[in-house]
Amino acid sequence: MDWYERDFDHPDYFEIYANKEKEAAEEGSALATYLNLPPNSLVLDLPCGWGRLHPYWAMKGWKTVGGDLSSLNLDIHASKHPNELVRLDFRHLPFKSSVADGVMCAFTSWGYFHEEEDNLRQLCEFARVLKPGGILLLDLAGRHYLENAIVLMEGYWYHVDDGDYMERVRWTRSKKRIITDRIKNGHHFRHNIWIPTENEIKIALEKSGFHIDKCWGGLGGEKLMSSSERWIYRAICEKTTKPTPLSNVDSIVSFVYACLILATHFL
Repeated sequence: MDWYERDFDHPDYFEIYANKEKEAAEEGSALATYLNLPPNSLVLDLPCGWGRLHPYWAMKGWKTVGGDLSSLNLDIHASKHPNELVRLDFRHLPFKSSVADGVMCAFTSWGYFHEEEDNLRQLCEFARVLKPGGILLLDLAGRHYLENAIVLMEGYWYHVDDGDYMERVRWTRSKKRIITDRIKNGHHFRHNIWIPTENEIKIALEKSGFHIDKCWGGLGGEKLMSSSERWIYRAICEKTTKPTPLSNVDSIVSFVYACLILATHFL
């Protein structure tokens, strides 16, 4: 079982990330402004998590559909912020092509997969479900900021007061991914996320059928710089630039997989 299938479905995960609720107002308002779509737009919130940002999408008058792999996140989302929700895998989205006006991908939710091909497939799926000219908002951690932030503590365990857990952060040997270990109530969490360079992000977006319209280095409209804490990209889907195609076999597998995911959510 991969870390993203395990960690997000444990109750202690929500205690570790309880502080994110405090940041929801600033994040939700800013990201909604950056996506900049009119009322009644169909926006896919991928991943939607437990719905902490959903109220800010609703304020814009958007019709939203939330998707997540975590059943526990979806259950909490449904109880706190009732909405159209579906359990899914980013690599096989259970939506028709060219249906959405926008895709919101917040909080460094691109780069989970170990294989670069799967991370590219995620962006290709975002492009597939967007209408021509549709907008992807991709919110990522700034690589150079992370490099500087962890240089003095890399590899060491330390206590995090806000959430009351132990944490250790380190780069993989390739320096491409960050591994974050956390221990809360005796349970061990391990996130293993690819942290791409600016050039890798631009190449991946172009390969998957997007061109970058605007970018920011924070939630207050800051200019994106190499040292920015956040790298936020507003990318436009170009249907004339075909995303990396799936083979016929892959297309069939994608359809069957989507059906299975939907079935497990409603059983």
